[in-house]
Amino acid sequence: MGAVTNFSADSLQFSAQAGMVDGSRAVVRSVQRLLGAALVLAASGLWLTPGSNFGSDVMLLKVGLSAVSVMLGASLLLSGQKPALPEIQIDTLRRELRLVRPRTMGAQRVLQRCSFGDLGRVERVGRNFHFWDGRGNFIVDVHIAERRVVDNLTFSLRDSGQAI
Repeated sequence: MGAVTNFSADSLQFSAQAGMVDGSRAVVRSVQRLLGAALVLAASGLWLTPGSNFGSDVMLLKVGLSAVSVMLGASLLLSGQKPALPEIQIDTLRRELRLVRPRTMGAQRVLQRCSFGDLGRVERVGRNFHFWDGRGNFIVDVHIAERRVVDNLTFSLRDSGQAI
């Protein structure tokens, strides 16, 4: 998970939508959609190509192959849609990082909560921050546009004992 966003500098709690900074998820989704569309077109091509054989011995194979192709293609097309990503909240007052998923009626479900002191590793490359938990699992990468927010987050992380 990761994020690319502009944070609000007026608040001490920052929120962003999760997503990969390098765009690898977008590439995977595009390939899934392309493969799904190709399978659906191949299923229709079995029936629409000139000189198609409609003999009874081939018909059962065509029906089965097209049904499997359409179902697999539709599932790839649907799975290639952009998923609802969790929101990232960086709270410098409580010194914690939270991943929350919005629910109905404004409620939020906390997926993961990690205090700055419990983070395993934090890397900063320019205005990008990469966070790992205490077990070494990657949590999120965040791009922060405003310099003041970067300085505030860097100070809070160092104050919590993180080497950046």
